[in-house]
Amino acid sequence: MDGSRWMGYADEAAQDAVGFALRNAGYDGDVVFLDSPEQLRASVALDGLGVANVVVGHVSEGVSDVNLAAAIVQDHQARRVFLVRDKASGSLRSRARRAGIADVLDPFDITVESEGAGGPSGADGGPAGTPAPSSGLVHVGPSSIASHPERVRGQGAPVLVFCSGRGGSGTSSIAVVTAALAASWGMSVGVVDLDLACGNAYSYLGLRAGCDLAGLGSASGDLPMPPGVSVGSRMRLWGPCDLPENAELAMPHVGELVSRVSSACDLVIVDTSTTFTDAVAQAAQMCDRLVLVSDDRPGSLAALSRMAGLAVRLGVARTRIVRISNRADPRTKADLSLGRAEVGLETARIYRVFESDELPELLSLGQVEAVVGIHAEFTQSVAYFLANVLSEMGRLPDCRAAEQALKTDGSRRGWGIFGRRREVG
Repeated sequence: MDGSRWMGYADEAAQDAVGFALRNAGYDGDVVFLDSPEQLRASVALDGLGVANVVVGHVSEGVSDVNLAAAIVQDHQARRVFLVRDKASGSLRSRARRAGIADVLDPFDITVESEGAGGPSGADGGPAGTPAPSSGLVHVGPSSIASHPERVRGQGAPVLVFCSGRGGSGTSSIAVVTAALAASWGMSVGVVDLDLACGNAYSYLGLRAGCDLAGLGSASGDLPMPPGVSVGSRMRLWGPCDLPENAELAMPHVGELVSRVSSACDLVIVDTSTTFTDAVAQAAQMCDRLVLVSDDRPGSLAALSRMAGLAVRLGVARTRIVRISNRADPRTKADLSLGRAEVGLETARIYRVFESDELPELLSLGQVEAVVGIHAEFTQSVAYFLANVLSEMGRLPDCRAAEQALKTDGSRRGWGIFGRRREVG
């Protein structure tokens, strides 16, 4: 499979079905079946981080197939883990998704699709409101960044790129909390900090340092993808560069990096610098949603307009541009006419994010999980934004918290579920 290595475990009688499911899902390459679950886990660990894809088929004795697949996910050594199960139920798929398993491949369903019974459609990965397209139908690229082709839209995980055009708009805070929310919903999330010289997303995530991307500057055909830095069990961070002067070395390879991260995760969140560098431009051109963040400070609308116009000139479709009005006043209604006349913002949907008193201190201490857990106005309004964007792309996870966030309209803070209690009289 274009240089990828496959390992698996299944009953001998089920091994042909595993190979059949993978081939019909669009994968090629032979699976090396190991003799026991223990041998499989040891072999994946021996290969090293992100080298082997793992597939688990029917297991009649000992550990169950889904538990074995989940255990390998928790080992954090496999590239991606797949489960092959005949007539897989919705509850099984939900369990697998929460465990971090990339996809459940049902040989029968795949056969029906290959015979023309239909499948996901639409430029954004499927019509809104439909189940998420099978992440297992995405071809995982080769192990070398330099040889990886440009990401094809509609393949791989959705990529959300957050931009502001000026400092102090809260772009990094919103991007990091968005990633943490997605992870809390059971998604595996890749965070890419493209403020290559001065990015500090790692500090918000409670890390002492990020994953240095300076090595991308020496990319060659046999250079593996940087492993990223683990943040809990469902997030990994790539970037920035340890030394600001190395930022320009990494910039030409950012598009390939984002493409590779997209093939390895359920969602990619890209934080950017205040200036639209070559690195930011590459990410914007390949993203599924370009999220422009602004606030109500003087000059914010002008910065927003410049960013939107540049994005359109770079070829970003207007339908992929959305807006976040940060630090919105919950006591006022959104001004939907603001910026509508600007190039690139004609059809952009506006989401309002409210500030919470606890936010600055918690993020400065690297307590992003605490921010997600307190259910403050800020977190709830960001969750509403994320749930809607994922739903539009057919990628909303099968998770009660995500479904609840979709119903909680943060733009109506003063009148709906977020509203303060009205005084009597």
